[in-house]
Parts: sequence; C-alpha cells; structure tokens
Amino acid sequence: MDNDYELLYLAKENNEDAIELLYQKYFRTIYIKVTKYCKIGELNFDDYMNIGNLAFYNAIDNYHDNYAFSTYINSYLNNAMNNYHKSLERNKNKTLNDAISLDDILNFDNIPTDDRSNPETILLAEESYENLRNKIITKLTWDEELVFSLREQNYSPREISEIMDNNIKKIYNIIKRIQNKISSIVSSSY
Repeated sequence: MDNDYELLYLAKENNEDAIELLYQKYFRTIYIKVTKYCKIGELNFDDYMNIGNLAFYNAIDNYHDNYAFSTYINSYLNNAMNNYHKSLERNKNKTLNDAISLDDILNFDNIPTDDRSNPETILLAEESYENLRNKIITKLTWDEELVFSLREQNYSPREISEIMDNNIKKIYNIIKRIQNKISSIVSSSY
C-alpha cells in the first residue's frame, strides 16, 4: 500500500499502521529539513526533530486534496521549521537558547575527567539535578510526569505511546509542553 491518498485516509481514521507507513516514507524528508536548520549533535537538534515530527502529524490532520501530499508536507515542514527558528532568534528567547538542555543535565559525561571519580563532584551534580527534577515534577500534570519519567529512562516517543496506549501525536504534544515548562523553570532560575 504505497499510495499516499489511501494511507492518508486510513491515517485520518487513526489507523496506526497507516500512520507508521507514512512516517517511514517521509522520515527522510523530516530529517533533511531538520539538518538544514540544525547540525546533528547541537543542543537543539532533538527540539527541531520534535518540531518536525509534530509538524508531520499536524500535516496529516490538516491535509486536503488540493496538492500532492509530498508537496504539502514539504511546505508544512518549512513553515514549522521557519517559525521555530524565528522564535529561537528573538531576543526574548536568548536566555533559553543559552540555557543548558535537560540532556546535558542528565549526562554526567560532561564532568571533567579528573573530577569524575571525585565523590563530592558526583554528589553535587546528582543533588543539583535532583533539585531541578523536583522543581520540574511539581509543574507537570500526571501525563506529563509519566512521559518525563519514561524519557529519563530513555524510552522513545513511540515506546511511550505504546506504554500509555496513546496516539504518538499526543505524546509529541506532551513532550513539547514539558520542554516549554522546563525552559520556563530553567530561565527563571538564571
């Protein structure tokens, strides 16, 4: 079943297999768009991927038969990436852009090698993360807290959607809300 129109019809009916087939078909397109805006390994690469994935799912919901889906998704991704890029460029987001990402906080590899075995350094890093984590948890809803905890354990959005028995689009929306709340907390801390 390679016809976009058939897959789109089924995807709009919430057929997970059709959504997955469309996602596999257009993942390369999403990935290429993301790499035009952000280099692999940059702090906000995952954010751009989340924006791209969310744009993909929104494009499925908003698609009408006026254009070929491949043209529509390209345009939709361009708009989403441009909007996100512009929001990052605004002066009011400068603090957020310079802030440390959650992945950096979780990654103890950033501790200098000579201090890595120092128990005091490890304890301070763990304590600092635990304080930040507690602040974050108090701001999250029950669904957001569950997704946050599963992401901490390195579950993918696809795995989380299966665990929570939710549509993957909803999981990406929850992840985006969590990112916004974390950004707010981190920016108010500095």
